[in-house]
Amino acid sequence: MKHKFVHFFQNLSFQRKIIAISFLASIIPLLLLTFFSIGIIQHFILAREENSNEDNLTSVYQQINLRLTTYEEAISFLTSSQVLTDALAIENPTNFEQYNLYKNTIVPFFVSIYSQQDSIAQITLYTTINLYNHGKYVKKITPNDITENFKLNNTTNISYYYDAQKQQIYLYSQLFSTKNRDTNIIVFQLSPKAVFRELENISNDPYRLSIIDEHRNELYHFSNEPKHADLPFLTRMIHTFNHSYSESKKTLANGWTITFARPMYSIYLGVLIFGTVAFLIFLFAIIMLSLSIIGLSKTVVAPIKNLANQMNERPEKTLQIQPTYQTNDEIGQLYTSFYRMIQQIQELIDAVYKGKINQQKHELRALQAQINPHFFYNSLSLINNKAVMTGNDDISEMAQLLSQFYRLSLNSGKNKLSIRKELDLTITYANIQLKMHQHSFDLAIDVDEEILDYEIMNLLIQPFVENAIFHGIDHIDDQRRGKLTLTGAIVDDKIQFQIIDNGQGMTTEQMATIFTQPSKHYGIRNVQQRIQLYYGIENAIQYASTINEGTTVKIRLPKHPLKQ
Repeated sequence: MKHKFVHFFQNLSFQRKIIAISFLASIIPLLLLTFFSIGIIQHFILAREENSNEDNLTSVYQQINLRLTTYEEAISFLTSSQVLTDALAIENPTNFEQYNLYKNTIVPFFVSIYSQQDSIAQITLYTTINLYNHGKYVKKITPNDITENFKLNNTTNISYYYDAQKQQIYLYSQLFSTKNRDTNIIVFQLSPKAVFRELENISNDPYRLSIIDEHRNELYHFSNEPKHADLPFLTRMIHTFNHSYSESKKTLANGWTITFARPMYSIYLGVLIFGTVAFLIFLFAIIMLSLSIIGLSKTVVAPIKNLANQMNERPEKTLQIQPTYQTNDEIGQLYTSFYRMIQQIQELIDAVYKGKINQQKHELRALQAQINPHFFYNSLSLINNKAVMTGNDDISEMAQLLSQFYRLSLNSGKNKLSIRKELDLTITYANIQLKMHQHSFDLAIDVDEEILDYEIMNLLIQPFVENAIFHGIDHIDDQRRGKLTLTGAIVDDKIQFQIIDNGQGMTTEQMATIFTQPSKHYGIRNVQQRIQLYYGIENAIQYASTINEGTTVKIRLPKHPLKQ
């Protein structure tokens, strides 16, 4: 996958590469900066809202705690009053004693509390003393009254009880006397509306406020959230996807839990506003960036693209193009250098390349013209006849080989022939050398039939066979018998020849000079130049050699069908 992407990117036009690289190099930091900014904004907004919720919750907590503390101090005042305790220490009071108790003790005490705490709905003494009920001030404890819900533990601890049916809060504490064992309970009856008044305007934002006791009874609930249909469109969209709340809780000493909750849509509205601003800034930056990249690509790439189009013209037109971009910047210098190079190439073609081609043709023709064909054919025919008449088969065979070799090498003045004829020429030459070397080495031929009818240059293989004999096999210093092997086959859709000898071999330094060392004869350097001129390829010839083991020459050529 990675390789395909690299290949795809490499094949893009230069203009698209500049646009892609510039855009990626700019968009990634811009995206990171935008998302980082939105994240920071969201973090600070949420932190601010969380602090605001805590402040509102603390305000509610302090208000309620102050009121409850006031109630608790008032009931503690009554339960700790020695006057009230002593007054309740009587047993079986008379009517006058009861009247005196109500008028001079209980009622004045309770009225004083009423005067200070107008939010207390009722203060009542519930007792087991043999007293008459006195309005809302004194009541005898009876079965099924409110006191049966109280948890009395014979202490002066202050406790709370919520009557869910009547929706009333009761604050109670026992009053003890060492002079009798009667049960006396001071009870404050509180209205939730009075206790939790002024809690409906603690914030201008939508919120929910609830207070529950330790038994999960909801004492108070308030919400100023508008209906979903009444919300603005943007807020309604946020609310559709997010129904959660941001909650903060505090617990009072009496076990009541205060919960302050803000709907997340009201919080994220601020985040969305800032995010929208950040997105608009990001969009503006993208537009400006795109315009800058397009302008850059046109300024830089357009001249280069124009130059590339001119270079893609036919070769004869490419060498005739004229300067179209004349400035002093780097691209102008590129144009100037390119036109100067075109002029130099044209001069080189005229002065060197064409001359070199002609020179190679002349050298080949001069080589072929060194022999008068008719003179050699007639001479060799005469030698062959004389040898036959005298019964000298070796001379006759040598004359025939020489006649065949020169006939094939001259090739009627043509530079190209079939691989079949080139092999015949090469094998004929090798047989001549076998005669001249008195068969002191072996010759092995292994050529596939399928390559014989392809076209090849004249005298391409023979020079390598000649080198293998004269520079390899002739220099064997030990008792090894020389061997020359010639192979030919199609390998990787190319025609491949190998000329292998077991001669003295070459050093790395000697192989490095094969194609550069000048020669007075028709050598390897000449063959390489002809291959470059005809086939248009380099490195068609490869050498591998080991000292005292031999040399292998590998020739790889394109397949050229034989022209009839």
